[in-house]
Amino acid sequence: MQQKIRILGISGSTRSASLNTKLLHALSKLAPSNVEIEVLEGLEKLPFYNEDFEGENLPGSVAELRQKVGAADGIIISSPEYNYSFSALTKNTIDWLSRPYSKGVLSDMPVAITGASPGVLGTVRSQNQLRQVLHATNSKVLSRPEVYVGGAHAKFDEDGAFADEAGRDMLIQLIDNLVTLIEQTRENLPSELAS
Repeated sequence: MQQKIRILGISGSTRSASLNTKLLHALSKLAPSNVEIEVLEGLEKLPFYNEDFEGENLPGSVAELRQKVGAADGIIISSPEYNYSFSALTKNTIDWLSRPYSKGVLSDMPVAITGASPGVLGTVRSQNQLRQVLHATNSKVLSRPEVYVGGAHAKFDEDGAFADEAGRDMLIQLIDNLVTLIEQTRENLPSELAS
């Protein structure tokens, strides 16, 4: 029997019709039966990162988030692109999860990144910056495939499923490669999939 794999989805947008949240839910429908993808909620309620809140002053919402992420096998981050970069919500979430320095729950965590945008480039620039930030957190970032969902407003059907066939194949490959990276991490083997 295959071991269950728990992946958390982090959306960088709180908009009710967020394409990135929709993309994470579509990914959960594409996952194999032994993989559960849960999209995190309530990230907008996190205070802005402030070192004064660490230790005894740590907000309950942050402690709960760290515990949940620490118990996961991997993460998928899907963030919109704002002004050539990823969203402030994405950065704030990463900042909280990266602490304490070098011991945060993102250290050695397998992470896949993607992003959806109505624009043609589909978050190419923001994903490049996100990779750099995740390098600083010592996360194991999946390097392939790079999935940039451009024209995303037209790529979901009425039920929220991803309707673009070529893009769907890439999303399935993203999940498969993340699962491989998770399994390699569990076995403590070096991986060519991580950058």
